[in-house]
Amino acid sequence: MVGRSLARIVLQATEKQNLRPRSGDVLAVASKVVSTCENRIAMLDDVRISDKASRLGRRWRMDERLAALVLDEADVILGGVRGFLLTVKNGILTANAGVDVKNSPPGTATLWPRHPDASARALRSALQNSHGVRVGVEIVDSRLTPLRLGTTGLAIGLSGFLPIDDHRDKPDLYRRKVRVTRSNVADDLAASAHLLMSETRERIGAVLIRNAPIVPSESANSQSAVLTIGRCLITSNIVSVRKRLRCS
Repeated sequence: MVGRSLARIVLQATEKQNLRPRSGDVLAVASKVVSTCENRIAMLDDVRISDKASRLGRRWRMDERLAALVLDEADVILGGVRGFLLTVKNGILTANAGVDVKNSPPGTATLWPRHPDASARALRSALQNSHGVRVGVEIVDSRLTPLRLGTTGLAIGLSGFLPIDDHRDKPDLYRRKVRVTRSNVADDLAASAHLLMSETRERIGAVLIRNAPIVPSESANSQSAVLTIGRCLITSNIVSVRKRLRCS
């Protein structure tokens, strides 16, 4: 599958499963499928290990080659635990900047698609040209939720629908105006797809979601759902704690 056309693979798969996309559908595609097609697979023995990567590997007891890849991929490294680094990648709080050896061929690590929104946009265009319908597409990976055990789904790229449903200024049950609440529709859909894709040998690389409450958009992408570190309840406090520890 390495180097093959993602659109061709998806179109062949939907035809084989006798699934014809309809307008308003959302196709959720596993990030590893996209990464494999885009040859975003690193050979671990070819990775150059810097002094910093070596230090990170020793400190967090992780493969130094993996630490080097995470250093290359991450926008920010916030900390770590044994075997993993807590990072920000494309504005997303994630483990190891999306670098993963699970379900990657032996001796390799799979990286996130280089431009997930562009990948989603290109696949949506191919689906619409082939079937003549307006659909949404999202690229799905797994994520951890702070203080919760287990993984759930995350939309790292999308095209064709608004990722956020804004509830501000709407009344609640008691007619009080909602002040801050917004729903992340993209991640909710990614979580439902992730439930079916699962994490091991299921080989479900894409899920077609029908009748989802989406708002179509030609220009939307995943960055509409991104918060800066300073505006995020979790990461702003992580950074604040790190600053206090350095000053103490």
